[in-house]
Amino acid sequence: MVSCRLLPFLAVLCVAGCERGPQEPPPVTPQTEAAVGEAAPSAAPPATPGPPDGAATPEPALVAQALVLGEWQRADNRGTCAPVAFVSTGQARGAPRRAEFGGGWGVAFDLPNLRSAYGLAGPGPIAADSLPPDEQRERLGAQWPYFRELEALPQPAFAGYGVEGAEAYPPGNTAGRGVNSLAYVRVGEQRCSYNVWSRLGRAHLELLLDALRPVRVD
Repeated sequence: MVSCRLLPFLAVLCVAGCERGPQEPPPVTPQTEAAVGEAAPSAAPPATPGPPDGAATPEPALVAQALVLGEWQRADNRGTCAPVAFVSTGQARGAPRRAEFGGGWGVAFDLPNLRSAYGLAGPGPIAADSLPPDEQRERLGAQWPYFRELEALPQPAFAGYGVEGAEAYPPGNTAGRGVNSLAYVRVGEQRCSYNVWSRLGRAHLELLLDALRPVRVD
């Protein structure tokens, strides 16, 4: 039994507790990098579902694809020199524009301080374009100091390249700084010698060659 003498004291405690209201949770201290590393692992998020079986893989976006396609559609050689474009241009972010190639098509990319810094073209036909692939391979291999297979294009696909004029890079400038690097490219089932060029060095030209992809024509 509660003593009558304790009742006023309990009443005071009740009033004090009721006036306090709901308790706020203590503030959360942000975890440091070390604390995060020591925390217990959380459950992994559910995997993002991939495309259903049998679904086509989405085609990668190509740089200046619409411009390349438009230039090709108006070219005289569109029946023998299908459009190709870059899937990447590396760190370079040039502004694309049409480039004049008699009988063919071309797209050049300008940088703020360098016009036609890099680009590609499907020039008008020359007599050697009708040679079979093996002879094309031999021709480019003999004409240019460097040769590269291009596995991402319809086969057989390959390129001969070097300094414009079919020269090797100078011994003191094997990176191709300050010179115009140029490649002649052959693509399976096409009858033209594509041009790819870069004034940004040998490594950039080789990146562009590996980044060539066919443009889908609907």
